[in-house]
Amino acid sequence: MSDLSVVVAGVDVGNHTTEIVLARVSGGTVEQVAHDHAPTRGRKGSKESLEGAAALLHKMEVDAGVAADELVLSALRPVDTSTAPLAPPSSPRSPVRSLRRHGANTPAGTGSGVGRHVPLTSLTGDVIAGPAIVSVDGVTDFEVAAREISEAVGCGWHVVGVIAAQDDAVLIRNRIPIDVPVVDEVDLDGLEPGALVAVEVVPEGTAYRALADPIALCFALELGHDQIPHVGEFTRELADSPAIAVTRRTGPPDPPAVDDDYVDCTVDSRLVRYTPAQAHSVLRLEPPGNVVAVRLRAIPTAEEGIAVDDAFFTDLASIDNGAWLRRGVADTRGTVVALLAADLVADAADTLQDLTGRPTRTIATEPDAAAVGARTTPGLPPDAVVCDIGGGTIDLVGVGQTVTAAGAGEAITTAVARVLGIPRALAERVKRTPALRVEGPHVAHEEDGRRLFLDNPAPADAIGRLCTRGSAGLVPFSNKLAAEEWRSLRLAIKQETVAANIARAMLAIDAPPTTLVLAGGGALDDELLRTVGESLRSIPIAVGRANIDGVHGPRFAVASGLVHLYASERQ
Repeated sequence: MSDLSVVVAGVDVGNHTTEIVLARVSGGTVEQVAHDHAPTRGRKGSKESLEGAAALLHKMEVDAGVAADELVLSALRPVDTSTAPLAPPSSPRSPVRSLRRHGANTPAGTGSGVGRHVPLTSLTGDVIAGPAIVSVDGVTDFEVAAREISEAVGCGWHVVGVIAAQDDAVLIRNRIPIDVPVVDEVDLDGLEPGALVAVEVVPEGTAYRALADPIALCFALELGHDQIPHVGEFTRELADSPAIAVTRRTGPPDPPAVDDDYVDCTVDSRLVRYTPAQAHSVLRLEPPGNVVAVRLRAIPTAEEGIAVDDAFFTDLASIDNGAWLRRGVADTRGTVVALLAADLVADAADTLQDLTGRPTRTIATEPDAAAVGARTTPGLPPDAVVCDIGGGTIDLVGVGQTVTAAGAGEAITTAVARVLGIPRALAERVKRTPALRVEGPHVAHEEDGRRLFLDNPAPADAIGRLCTRGSAGLVPFSNKLAAEEWRSLRLAIKQETVAANIARAMLAIDAPPTTLVLAGGGALDDELLRTVGESLRSIPIAVGRANIDGVHGPRFAVASGLVHLYASERQ
């Protein structure tokens, strides 16, 4: 053991924030000298991000009047978080499948119908008894289709619905003599003649959807009672659909074509390739670690395929469902995708050493360092599970177990930016705190319904808009949302992104603990503390917040943990 005093810097380069703790270490004793944080520059582990860390360290050394003798890092793995225009989720376990293409929105007619599939070309043959759903392929002109359907009805065919490959629903409906649901932009591939098909078009101003009921849909498609739970999972996606076209699934879901996007997962020790829509429920309902590779052309780092250790998808439509928004006040199209790279950044320590001229080495993983830092919290039970909420990952560390999940604070920021249509920098600000809607130069409406008089007249661009309080005054960010709506939407975003992800990660913990302690910048958010507690209500667990070294609050868990690990080495 050496008693020589050494100044060491624990450097935590995160996906969103870089944090550094400077401490004087003598033997196994740690004396805090300074701490600070700054936004991470560029992608985590890149030279740009390490240059930012070196600049922050230099600033801290100048301010504190000390120089670090040695730098210690954790192993770095970047997470890419962005929005991708993915198809809506479709469970690979579902016994039914939707025929409508993503984004289809031009149905015609009203009502619902269930019948056997009859291609348009088969209407010239013998009339088949019973209800029929007629399909029109992508090459047949709408006038030809309407004429042949009309003639078939005259010959005795009982047509109860029409499905069309092109967006011709209105044109066909206006030319046939029967008022039946006509659903267009459907995928006819694999739909066999004679297969049962259920269709429905919901009249404007009507909330009732007969076929969004799992019991009714199971009965219509002649499925057994044992399939109702799986169909129930499917029908939740139909709750807001203007039109429905569903048939039985006759085989396993088709894998993606060679040139399509894909998600490779391990299922029962087998590698299974899913489409992103099929993988969605697998990634959200199974513990982290079952996905090994992803290709998504909408994400630059994954457009050619990337090896991953975890991925997490959040369909923005689910956020809307949780907030019960008025139509048109937020953009809930697309999916927030978080991808945790499988490969570590190999040369981070060498690069930082070259930039600072100080000995630098990697001494731990981020979860291990975060756990050591978080366990300096006064009064923390020894069996507590540490949950470090970073910008890109959630790290759960229990007794003998570590779980790392992709998708954390950056997922919230990305979702807020997308649904509100605002820059990410502004989204980072408005996601954390309550807002108010400015009704006039002197009056504003708070999220709890109170009206208040402003200390200073509101600027012209803030009047009639939802605003957040900034250091320079009111900052407007939406002219559509009421203050109460924004609160509901903000909580729903946090629930569907980070809180749901923590609940998923907890599935991998063998014995649920009595206490979960949240560390990291995300734990500064009281609303996230609440939503995490709500997501774990089925488990008798208390959710609290770390106080690193008894002084830092939940921040600096990794950076402080690195310093304490360094001190332990010296002992």
